[in-house]
Amino acid sequence: MMAYITATEGFAVLAVFAAIMIGLVYFLTKRKFKTIDLFLVADRNVSWFRGAFSIAVSWIWAPALFVASMQAYTTGLAGAFWFIVPNIACFFLFAPLAIRLRRLMPNGYTLPEFILKRYNNDKRTHLAFLFIFFAYQLGAIIINALAGGTLLHILTGMNFHIAVISLSVIALIYSLISGLEASIITDVLQMAFILITGFVLVPWAIFTAGGLSAVAGGLSGIAGSSFIFDPWIAYSFGIAMTFGLLSGPIGDQMFFQRGFAVKKKNIVKTFVVGGLLFGLVPITLSLLGFVAANPLINSALSISDPQMVAPIVIGAFLPKIALLLFVFMAFAGLCSTMDSAYCAVSSLGTIDIYKKYINANARSQKLLQVSRAFMLGIAVFGTGIALLQPKLLWVFLIYGALSSAGLFPTIFSLFWNKLDAKGAFWAVTLSLVLGLPLSIYANVVENTHLIVLAAVLSVLIGLVVCLIAGIRNKERYKFIFCQEPPVNRRVA
Repeated sequence: MMAYITATEGFAVLAVFAAIMIGLVYFLTKRKFKTIDLFLVADRNVSWFRGAFSIAVSWIWAPALFVASMQAYTTGLAGAFWFIVPNIACFFLFAPLAIRLRRLMPNGYTLPEFILKRYNNDKRTHLAFLFIFFAYQLGAIIINALAGGTLLHILTGMNFHIAVISLSVIALIYSLISGLEASIITDVLQMAFILITGFVLVPWAIFTAGGLSAVAGGLSGIAGSSFIFDPWIAYSFGIAMTFGLLSGPIGDQMFFQRGFAVKKKNIVKTFVVGGLLFGLVPITLSLLGFVAANPLINSALSISDPQMVAPIVIGAFLPKIALLLFVFMAFAGLCSTMDSAYCAVSSLGTIDIYKKYINANARSQKLLQVSRAFMLGIAVFGTGIALLQPKLLWVFLIYGALSSAGLFPTIFSLFWNKLDAKGAFWAVTLSLVLGLPLSIYANVVENTHLIVLAAVLSVLIGLVVCLIAGIRNKERYKFIFCQEPPVNRRVA
């Protein structure tokens, strides 16, 4: 019988989590002079250690916490492989882009800001990229608030709506205090807690369930395959997942924001170490999915929602304190992504909307007010959608198609001097217009072939349009590499 925790205990975990995170941020930043650079890019002085922990935990979305074990449970080793490997590989793909952008725009804040400069203030191209970046952050807030609310509701019986709102508000409060600086401070603590807790709870659960034989008995999942390159799973799940995950960071301001925040010399180390740290989490949690899929164990479990298989296994084999620790660990992962999304939106809204189109000469304190206003706005909007309870996996796949639309337009914009504004605009726009609606429809009706088609189409359209536009363009853009900005000498 699963060791359910009470709603009171769930609220207690929430309260302790909130007190630790908000208190930590307040006491570590209360003496710092708040400026827009501190709020948006942490004064561009983040060490590789803090940066690696921050980017790793920021990428621990609800999918890393719940989809990894769900895929292991439902589709076996093959499903886990196609979820985990692209998830780690995307860090290595992103690192060269971060280096390139930092060389071209060392004082920058966002990728869309670079797009505006790269294409001579072409507003429609800028706005097309902005749509991807804003929508991606909105998706991050929706899916993590949704997962947290579902977790609390299933394990404690807590009202789903109260749980969702509570998580969103906690992440919002400490983000409003000092922006990215607050996010990075809490990220380090949250990632450390996730790693330590995961390395204790998962081996403990496996040992209690019967050891490695319990894992081995479920490697095929309940309806999957232990053969990593199973053709059907590779086609039905692997293609869409790979395109979505590899392109994810390229449409994610969380990644670019940290690319601007870490010390320039540490960019590669930050993302490589971050990717390896991140990979430990889905690999570890997927083992719980294999345990649950073991026929000798599965019959004793009551798994009504495969998305929650990890906490169900923890609750079935370990005492209540273990489940409380897992819930706390889940809060750490979910809130880290939500606060990062709030910070990402604050930079996009402040730099790419307010400063570019409304008030180019705004002072730092005004920009701080605007940044916080954008945080508040996206929190209300994203949380409102999460309260409608959309399905976790198809929301994940939809925003994967969304980021895929910006994959090649972003890469070519950074590295190819023949792509012009018109080509970049139509590459993004056609990918969105044709690929995104198809992805939404395909995931809602759960048509596998259409899901795969949408994933491929979103990437392919961007590639083909960029190549045609670049080949036809007779002019060449001259990239100007800027020098390292002067050292920021603000007084703490």
